[in-house]
Amino acid sequence: MVAFIPVKTALPIFIFGGTLNKEGNVMAQLVISVLGPLKITTADAPSSGFLSDKVRALLIYLVMEQSRPLRREALAAFFWPRQPEKRARANLRRALANLRQVIDDADGRYLHITRQTLQFNPSANAVVDAFQFEQLLGADEPRLAQLEEAVALVEGPFLDGFSINDSIAFEEWALLKRETFRRLQLRALHRLATYYEAHHQPETAVGYAWQQVSIEPWYEPGQRQLMRLLLQTRQRAAALSHYEQFRQELASELGVLPELATRQLYEQIRDSVADTAPIQSTPAFLTEPRLVVTQPFVAREAELRRLHDFLQAAITGPGQFVFVTGEAGSGKTRLLQTFARQAQKQFPALIALFGNCQAHSGPSNPYLPFRSMLAQAVGDIEPLWRNGTLTRAQVNRLWHLRQTAVTLLQDVAPDCMAMLVDPTLLPEAARAVAESRSPTQEVIFQQMGHFLQEFSRHGPLLLLLDDLHWVDDSSIDLLFHLRRQVAGYPILLLGAYRPEELLLPQPDADRHPLVRLVHEITHDSGEIEVALDRADGRVFVNAWLDTEQNHLDAAFREMLFKQTQGHALFTVEFVAALQERGDLRRDAQGYWQVGGAVVWSRMPSRTEAVISERFSRLPSSLNRLLNVASIQGETFNAEVVAQLLQRPLGDVIHLLSSVLDRSHQLVQSEGRQRVGNRSISRYSFRHSLFQKYAYGRLDANERAHLHQLTGNALADLYATADVETMPIAAELAYHFESAQVVEKAVNYHQLAGQYALQLSANAAAIDHFRRSLNLLSTRPETPESLRQQIECGLALGAALLASQGYASLEVKAVYDRVYDLCGQVSASAETVTSLFWLTSYYAVKGDLAQAATVSQTMLAVADQEVVSDMHQMQAHLLAGLPLFFMGENEAALAHFQQASAMYDPAKHRPLVYTFGQDPGSASMIWQGHVRLHMGHLTEAKRCLQQAYVWTSALDHPYTTAFSHLVAGATLFSWYLRDWKTAMTYVQTALRLAQEGSFAYILALGTFYLGHITVITCLRHGSSAQQKVTDGFALMQQGLAMESAIGSKLGVSARWLVLADAHRRCGEVGQAWQALQQAEAEANGRQELNFEAEILRVKGDLYLLAEEADLAETCLQQAIHSARHQKAKFWELKAATALCRRWREQGKQAQARQLLTDVLRWFDGEFASPDVLEARALL
Repeated sequence: MVAFIPVKTALPIFIFGGTLNKEGNVMAQLVISVLGPLKITTADAPSSGFLSDKVRALLIYLVMEQSRPLRREALAAFFWPRQPEKRARANLRRALANLRQVIDDADGRYLHITRQTLQFNPSANAVVDAFQFEQLLGADEPRLAQLEEAVALVEGPFLDGFSINDSIAFEEWALLKRETFRRLQLRALHRLATYYEAHHQPETAVGYAWQQVSIEPWYEPGQRQLMRLLLQTRQRAAALSHYEQFRQELASELGVLPELATRQLYEQIRDSVADTAPIQSTPAFLTEPRLVVTQPFVAREAELRRLHDFLQAAITGPGQFVFVTGEAGSGKTRLLQTFARQAQKQFPALIALFGNCQAHSGPSNPYLPFRSMLAQAVGDIEPLWRNGTLTRAQVNRLWHLRQTAVTLLQDVAPDCMAMLVDPTLLPEAARAVAESRSPTQEVIFQQMGHFLQEFSRHGPLLLLLDDLHWVDDSSIDLLFHLRRQVAGYPILLLGAYRPEELLLPQPDADRHPLVRLVHEITHDSGEIEVALDRADGRVFVNAWLDTEQNHLDAAFREMLFKQTQGHALFTVEFVAALQERGDLRRDAQGYWQVGGAVVWSRMPSRTEAVISERFSRLPSSLNRLLNVASIQGETFNAEVVAQLLQRPLGDVIHLLSSVLDRSHQLVQSEGRQRVGNRSISRYSFRHSLFQKYAYGRLDANERAHLHQLTGNALADLYATADVETMPIAAELAYHFESAQVVEKAVNYHQLAGQYALQLSANAAAIDHFRRSLNLLSTRPETPESLRQQIECGLALGAALLASQGYASLEVKAVYDRVYDLCGQVSASAETVTSLFWLTSYYAVKGDLAQAATVSQTMLAVADQEVVSDMHQMQAHLLAGLPLFFMGENEAALAHFQQASAMYDPAKHRPLVYTFGQDPGSASMIWQGHVRLHMGHLTEAKRCLQQAYVWTSALDHPYTTAFSHLVAGATLFSWYLRDWKTAMTYVQTALRLAQEGSFAYILALGTFYLGHITVITCLRHGSSAQQKVTDGFALMQQGLAMESAIGSKLGVSARWLVLADAHRRCGEVGQAWQALQQAEAEANGRQELNFEAEILRVKGDLYLLAEEADLAETCLQQAIHSARHQKAKFWELKAATALCRRWREQGKQAQARQLLTDVLRWFDGEFASPDVLEARALL
């Protein structure tokens, strides 16, 4: 890739103490540079006289670890591990004497030395570039100048080119330090490049981007940033050439293609006609007059002050979550909007984004408020300008940041952009057809969090979420995740909800999901509620009356307060009613006054009643229009209303805009919205209570009829606009279910469920599929309805699997039901799928015998019926799995071979998201494991490497994580004893599992991370005892995690590994306990694939207990078990152990014959450590 390009600037030197140079400045006596090639200078001249590099290494180690005294014996063992302790300590003394001479430490200015310890003096007159680097980047938010100074310090990797060959411990320490500084450097470079790109200084940004990709060439967001900057600096040819070089290196080094986003960017640059595109400075709609009528906002000064305090705290300290509460009509929405306007004036750099939830489809419409906010971030802000939500300043702020938002989404949240942003809202260059993929919910959560974090670097973020009482489960889960993500960033998340709605009964839940979120945030952060119901009602009544000149006395004000109790909407509507009735009139000077005796007893006593009176004064034609509009919800399309009323669209728009908006203030314009190739006119009721009243006046028959017409009209509108139906399927399902049009309701619920699954919004998907099944249960059972139930059941099972795991009883019940339904119609493929997941359920629960039985039924269907090769692969894969764990290796191998033989990567790889896994890769992985057991080491290694290549070409995080753990880590730890490589695989698997929240992989990865840690640290003796303890803790944690998710498959192997690790540490008691657990798991569930190894370790433990006869019996049993299972690898290990025992007893000939017979099998196989060890005994 590109060579490292250092950027040099003048740097201040931080020195404490020291002498003065001829200019009168403080001069450091000792200067050490480790960020690049090692440089040591004393008194402004290169240091010389070091006897060896080991003396230099000793100095560097003491300097970098100066925070604590280091014991002499530990240092001696650290630097001279192969020497006896006495000689090693003598070497340390000689090295120390040489070091003190070179750095002029006769007076102890640099080193604190005792008979037991050594320590570099933290107050010494020395300058170390690594410490300067860390100091510059130490703040949570380093200033721009600090970032630039820090990266200019770095001339290469930590101790670049420096090593000492005979101290593995020092090399490992240096490697960890190198990685730490590399990550700090990358983070600083990314911040600098992003800052200058966002501030339209690409010429400066591109230098930092070059450095970033030279240090980490495989980090593709960095590569994309460089390509964009090259284009912006009019280096289009260089951008294309760089991509081609990167693509070739990826292919040759890793055997994979660049990420989809990188390929799309390349195509955009390739197809562009100019180096850069002009940026529109002002949106066109800002030049048009805004006709919205806004009402005064009064008597909320105390609440606004509290919100401003929260915002100030969020900007200067950790991010904040705050909630505004109040009943319907109390003024929550107006408070949010007013606060946002004031905050924008106070902080011009503020970025305000609004999200809303919907009453009729919100709970089943995944991520709706976040989709709204992302749409605004990329420029869809005209509706909020039209309805008065955004001021001109807010519009301009968002408009100028829209390209920044798109760029950030491409870099840190590509799945969020693909799944949550309407592509028609994106610039042409950013639009692309997304591949068939379904990111996990956790990936969406992490990406959304990263996007908000990065976006907040361009200005404090104010996220306003209204009507949270109607929020969907996926958004609630995302809010839980963001609680941690906003910490340390200038982000205020402000939500509004009605407390009374949280008390209503919830389907499938004890309480509203928002309750737990509010409770936990209150518990962590204290009082975070701004409650409008506790505001002073009299103050509001007086303030509202005084928004216009009046002669209204105290008696009138008191009666008005008694009537309305200061409820905001009720008061406003009540006063409007008095004015319309003539009870309040203007005098000659324009002052309001009482027009006569007000009969208060005849006035409406509730908000709903005053709204009713207001509607009653409208002509019947306008009432009808509002009734029809209310069917769509609080927001509606004029085109649909016009179609249902059979009136010209222009007439309807006139009535809505001129009459109902500006005259009656019952609705408001939301502007024009682009839907595919059409633009539609959007309006909303000014308050949800207006929509609720208009809808409530329709009887059941009218509602059903209008819902059906509305559903048909919306479906036609989106069809003619050439727009994908899935994003609005939830809305259509709501209309057709309300109309009791079962067939269409089922169809759209299924589409909505599939869309929710694509978003990993499993709760919403489960809700849609359950509704489909409930609707289908009301219809007569016909072959067609049974097939629909099967389709819905399989989809429901997939959603439940994702949310509850393989061991869920509800998952089993769903697939049991699907299997029963399949028996009533011809549904072979669906039968195989249901049996596949039932087999998985029994296998994971540890009932291997039942899993094998079910898998045979599945296999019979796949063999006898016409099903796809994908279903046949599934059948053979799951038929082999329980057999392998039961120790029936030959039978298992035959199934895995058949599955992998049918696999065509080009044909089957795209189906991985449909089936949830890649059966070709999985079958090759398990084939590799069976062959390892059977001693086909060369072929086993080929299988696992092939599986790894296949999974590397997939964009499927779970499969990749599984491959790293099962094809990578276990191969290199169990069979090759390459612990360093195994650690790399485990760490990658854990990272992917954490990002995707793959509980099973996380449990196994944690366990094997602990095991590798223990084994790796054993060679360091007592100095690494704490790490050994930590390793055992990780192993226990992994076992607990596996138990928590109900998984039993392979648990006997984990207990075996734990037992052997305790044995290696000499912890015989713990080893026996773990081994007994392994035996109980293996024998209790017939999980016998490691039976021979359990017996071998048991024999070793008997030898430690000096029970020679029992040990030999166990080793003989191990050999017998291995031969029965055709498991030559385990036979070799048991035979090697028994051979050692016989040689100690003088049975040389027997031992030689036993081992020779077994080793003959491994002729021609690659020499694994166990094979080499056995051959050495001969």
